[in-house]
Amino acid sequence: MSWLIHVILTLATAAWLLDGPAVSGVVVAERSPAAERPPLVVVRALGAVPSEHLRGACRVVLEEYPVRCVVRASRGMTQVFSAWDRTREQLDARQALDLLFETRSGDAVVELDITAVDLYEAGKPYVFGLASLPDRTALLSLARLDRGAGEARGDGSGEVARARLRTLVLHEFGHALGLTHHDVADCIMRQDPTVASLDSAPSGPCTDCRRVIDDQLVRLARPGQTALDRARGLLVRDRREQARRTLVHALWTYHPDAELLDDFARLFFEAGQYNEAISLLRHTVTQQPQRAVAHVQLGLAYQQRAREGDLARAVGHFEQAVHLRPDWQTVAEHLEHTRAELRAQGPSVR
Repeated sequence: MSWLIHVILTLATAAWLLDGPAVSGVVVAERSPAAERPPLVVVRALGAVPSEHLRGACRVVLEEYPVRCVVRASRGMTQVFSAWDRTREQLDARQALDLLFETRSGDAVVELDITAVDLYEAGKPYVFGLASLPDRTALLSLARLDRGAGEARGDGSGEVARARLRTLVLHEFGHALGLTHHDVADCIMRQDPTVASLDSAPSGPCTDCRRVIDDQLVRLARPGQTALDRARGLLVRDRREQARRTLVHALWTYHPDAELLDDFARLFFEAGQYNEAISLLRHTVTQQPQRAVAHVQLGLAYQQRAREGDLARAVGHFEQAVHLRPDWQTVAEHLEHTRAELRAQGPSVR
């Protein structure tokens, strides 16, 4: 069932986005692009890091993408002390990212943390950097960027080290925006596990990856997006009550539009928090009853919550979605299956 739900949500949402905001003759109010500021990227040091590298990382992002970027106060290594492996004399990058979430900049859509210590990930002798996609946070290491093949560690101030840092910043920035590895020769998102391959890396993303990044940056400029990302990180860590409080704060502070409310609802739905998802989606369909994708999501949330009467409520919202969008064949097929399930249950409260 879970894979089918994912397909229905994905197809319905994609169709909504492709068709635009007009549905059955009703036009949904759109946000004014002029009212949105470019998304904020924050660069911070973890431990002692030369300021030129921090400023350089900001310059790299600013030269490539329409964002704001600031360098903020560094964090001490004590914040990630439990991620330090004394035997390896390396920092566990994945564990460190989890710890850094606690003090991550709340207003940044992406945070890049730069450290001078060597990093590793389970199963690998070292990594240049690592990004957390749910948190939109990346951790980058300078430790190997000044090395040539077999050369001893230097101070990392040369042109070669700066070029490597540029490659690493753009690569991990792409990961933080949701891109996975794209192993084609002309893409910055390819895997470059050695210094030699890092030196031959392309200067930027390929056309496909660039399109995804540009689309993501437009979406991430929405008021309330940082709260959505914070709630996602909390739910990933099973901190549900804090995620709920983040949601409530976002509703009062940002007055998010229907699209962001749908995203919040989907986030709580995927975390199994069906009551929260239902509350958000009921608000959406009350305010915008012609929003077919919200009816689909609300029907799925009722179906998964499975309280008395929920299946009948789900059928009602699937019917409304199909009425608004008769071309959504996958939803229509799911409606028929759900009707059959409802008939098998016998009489119920609708």
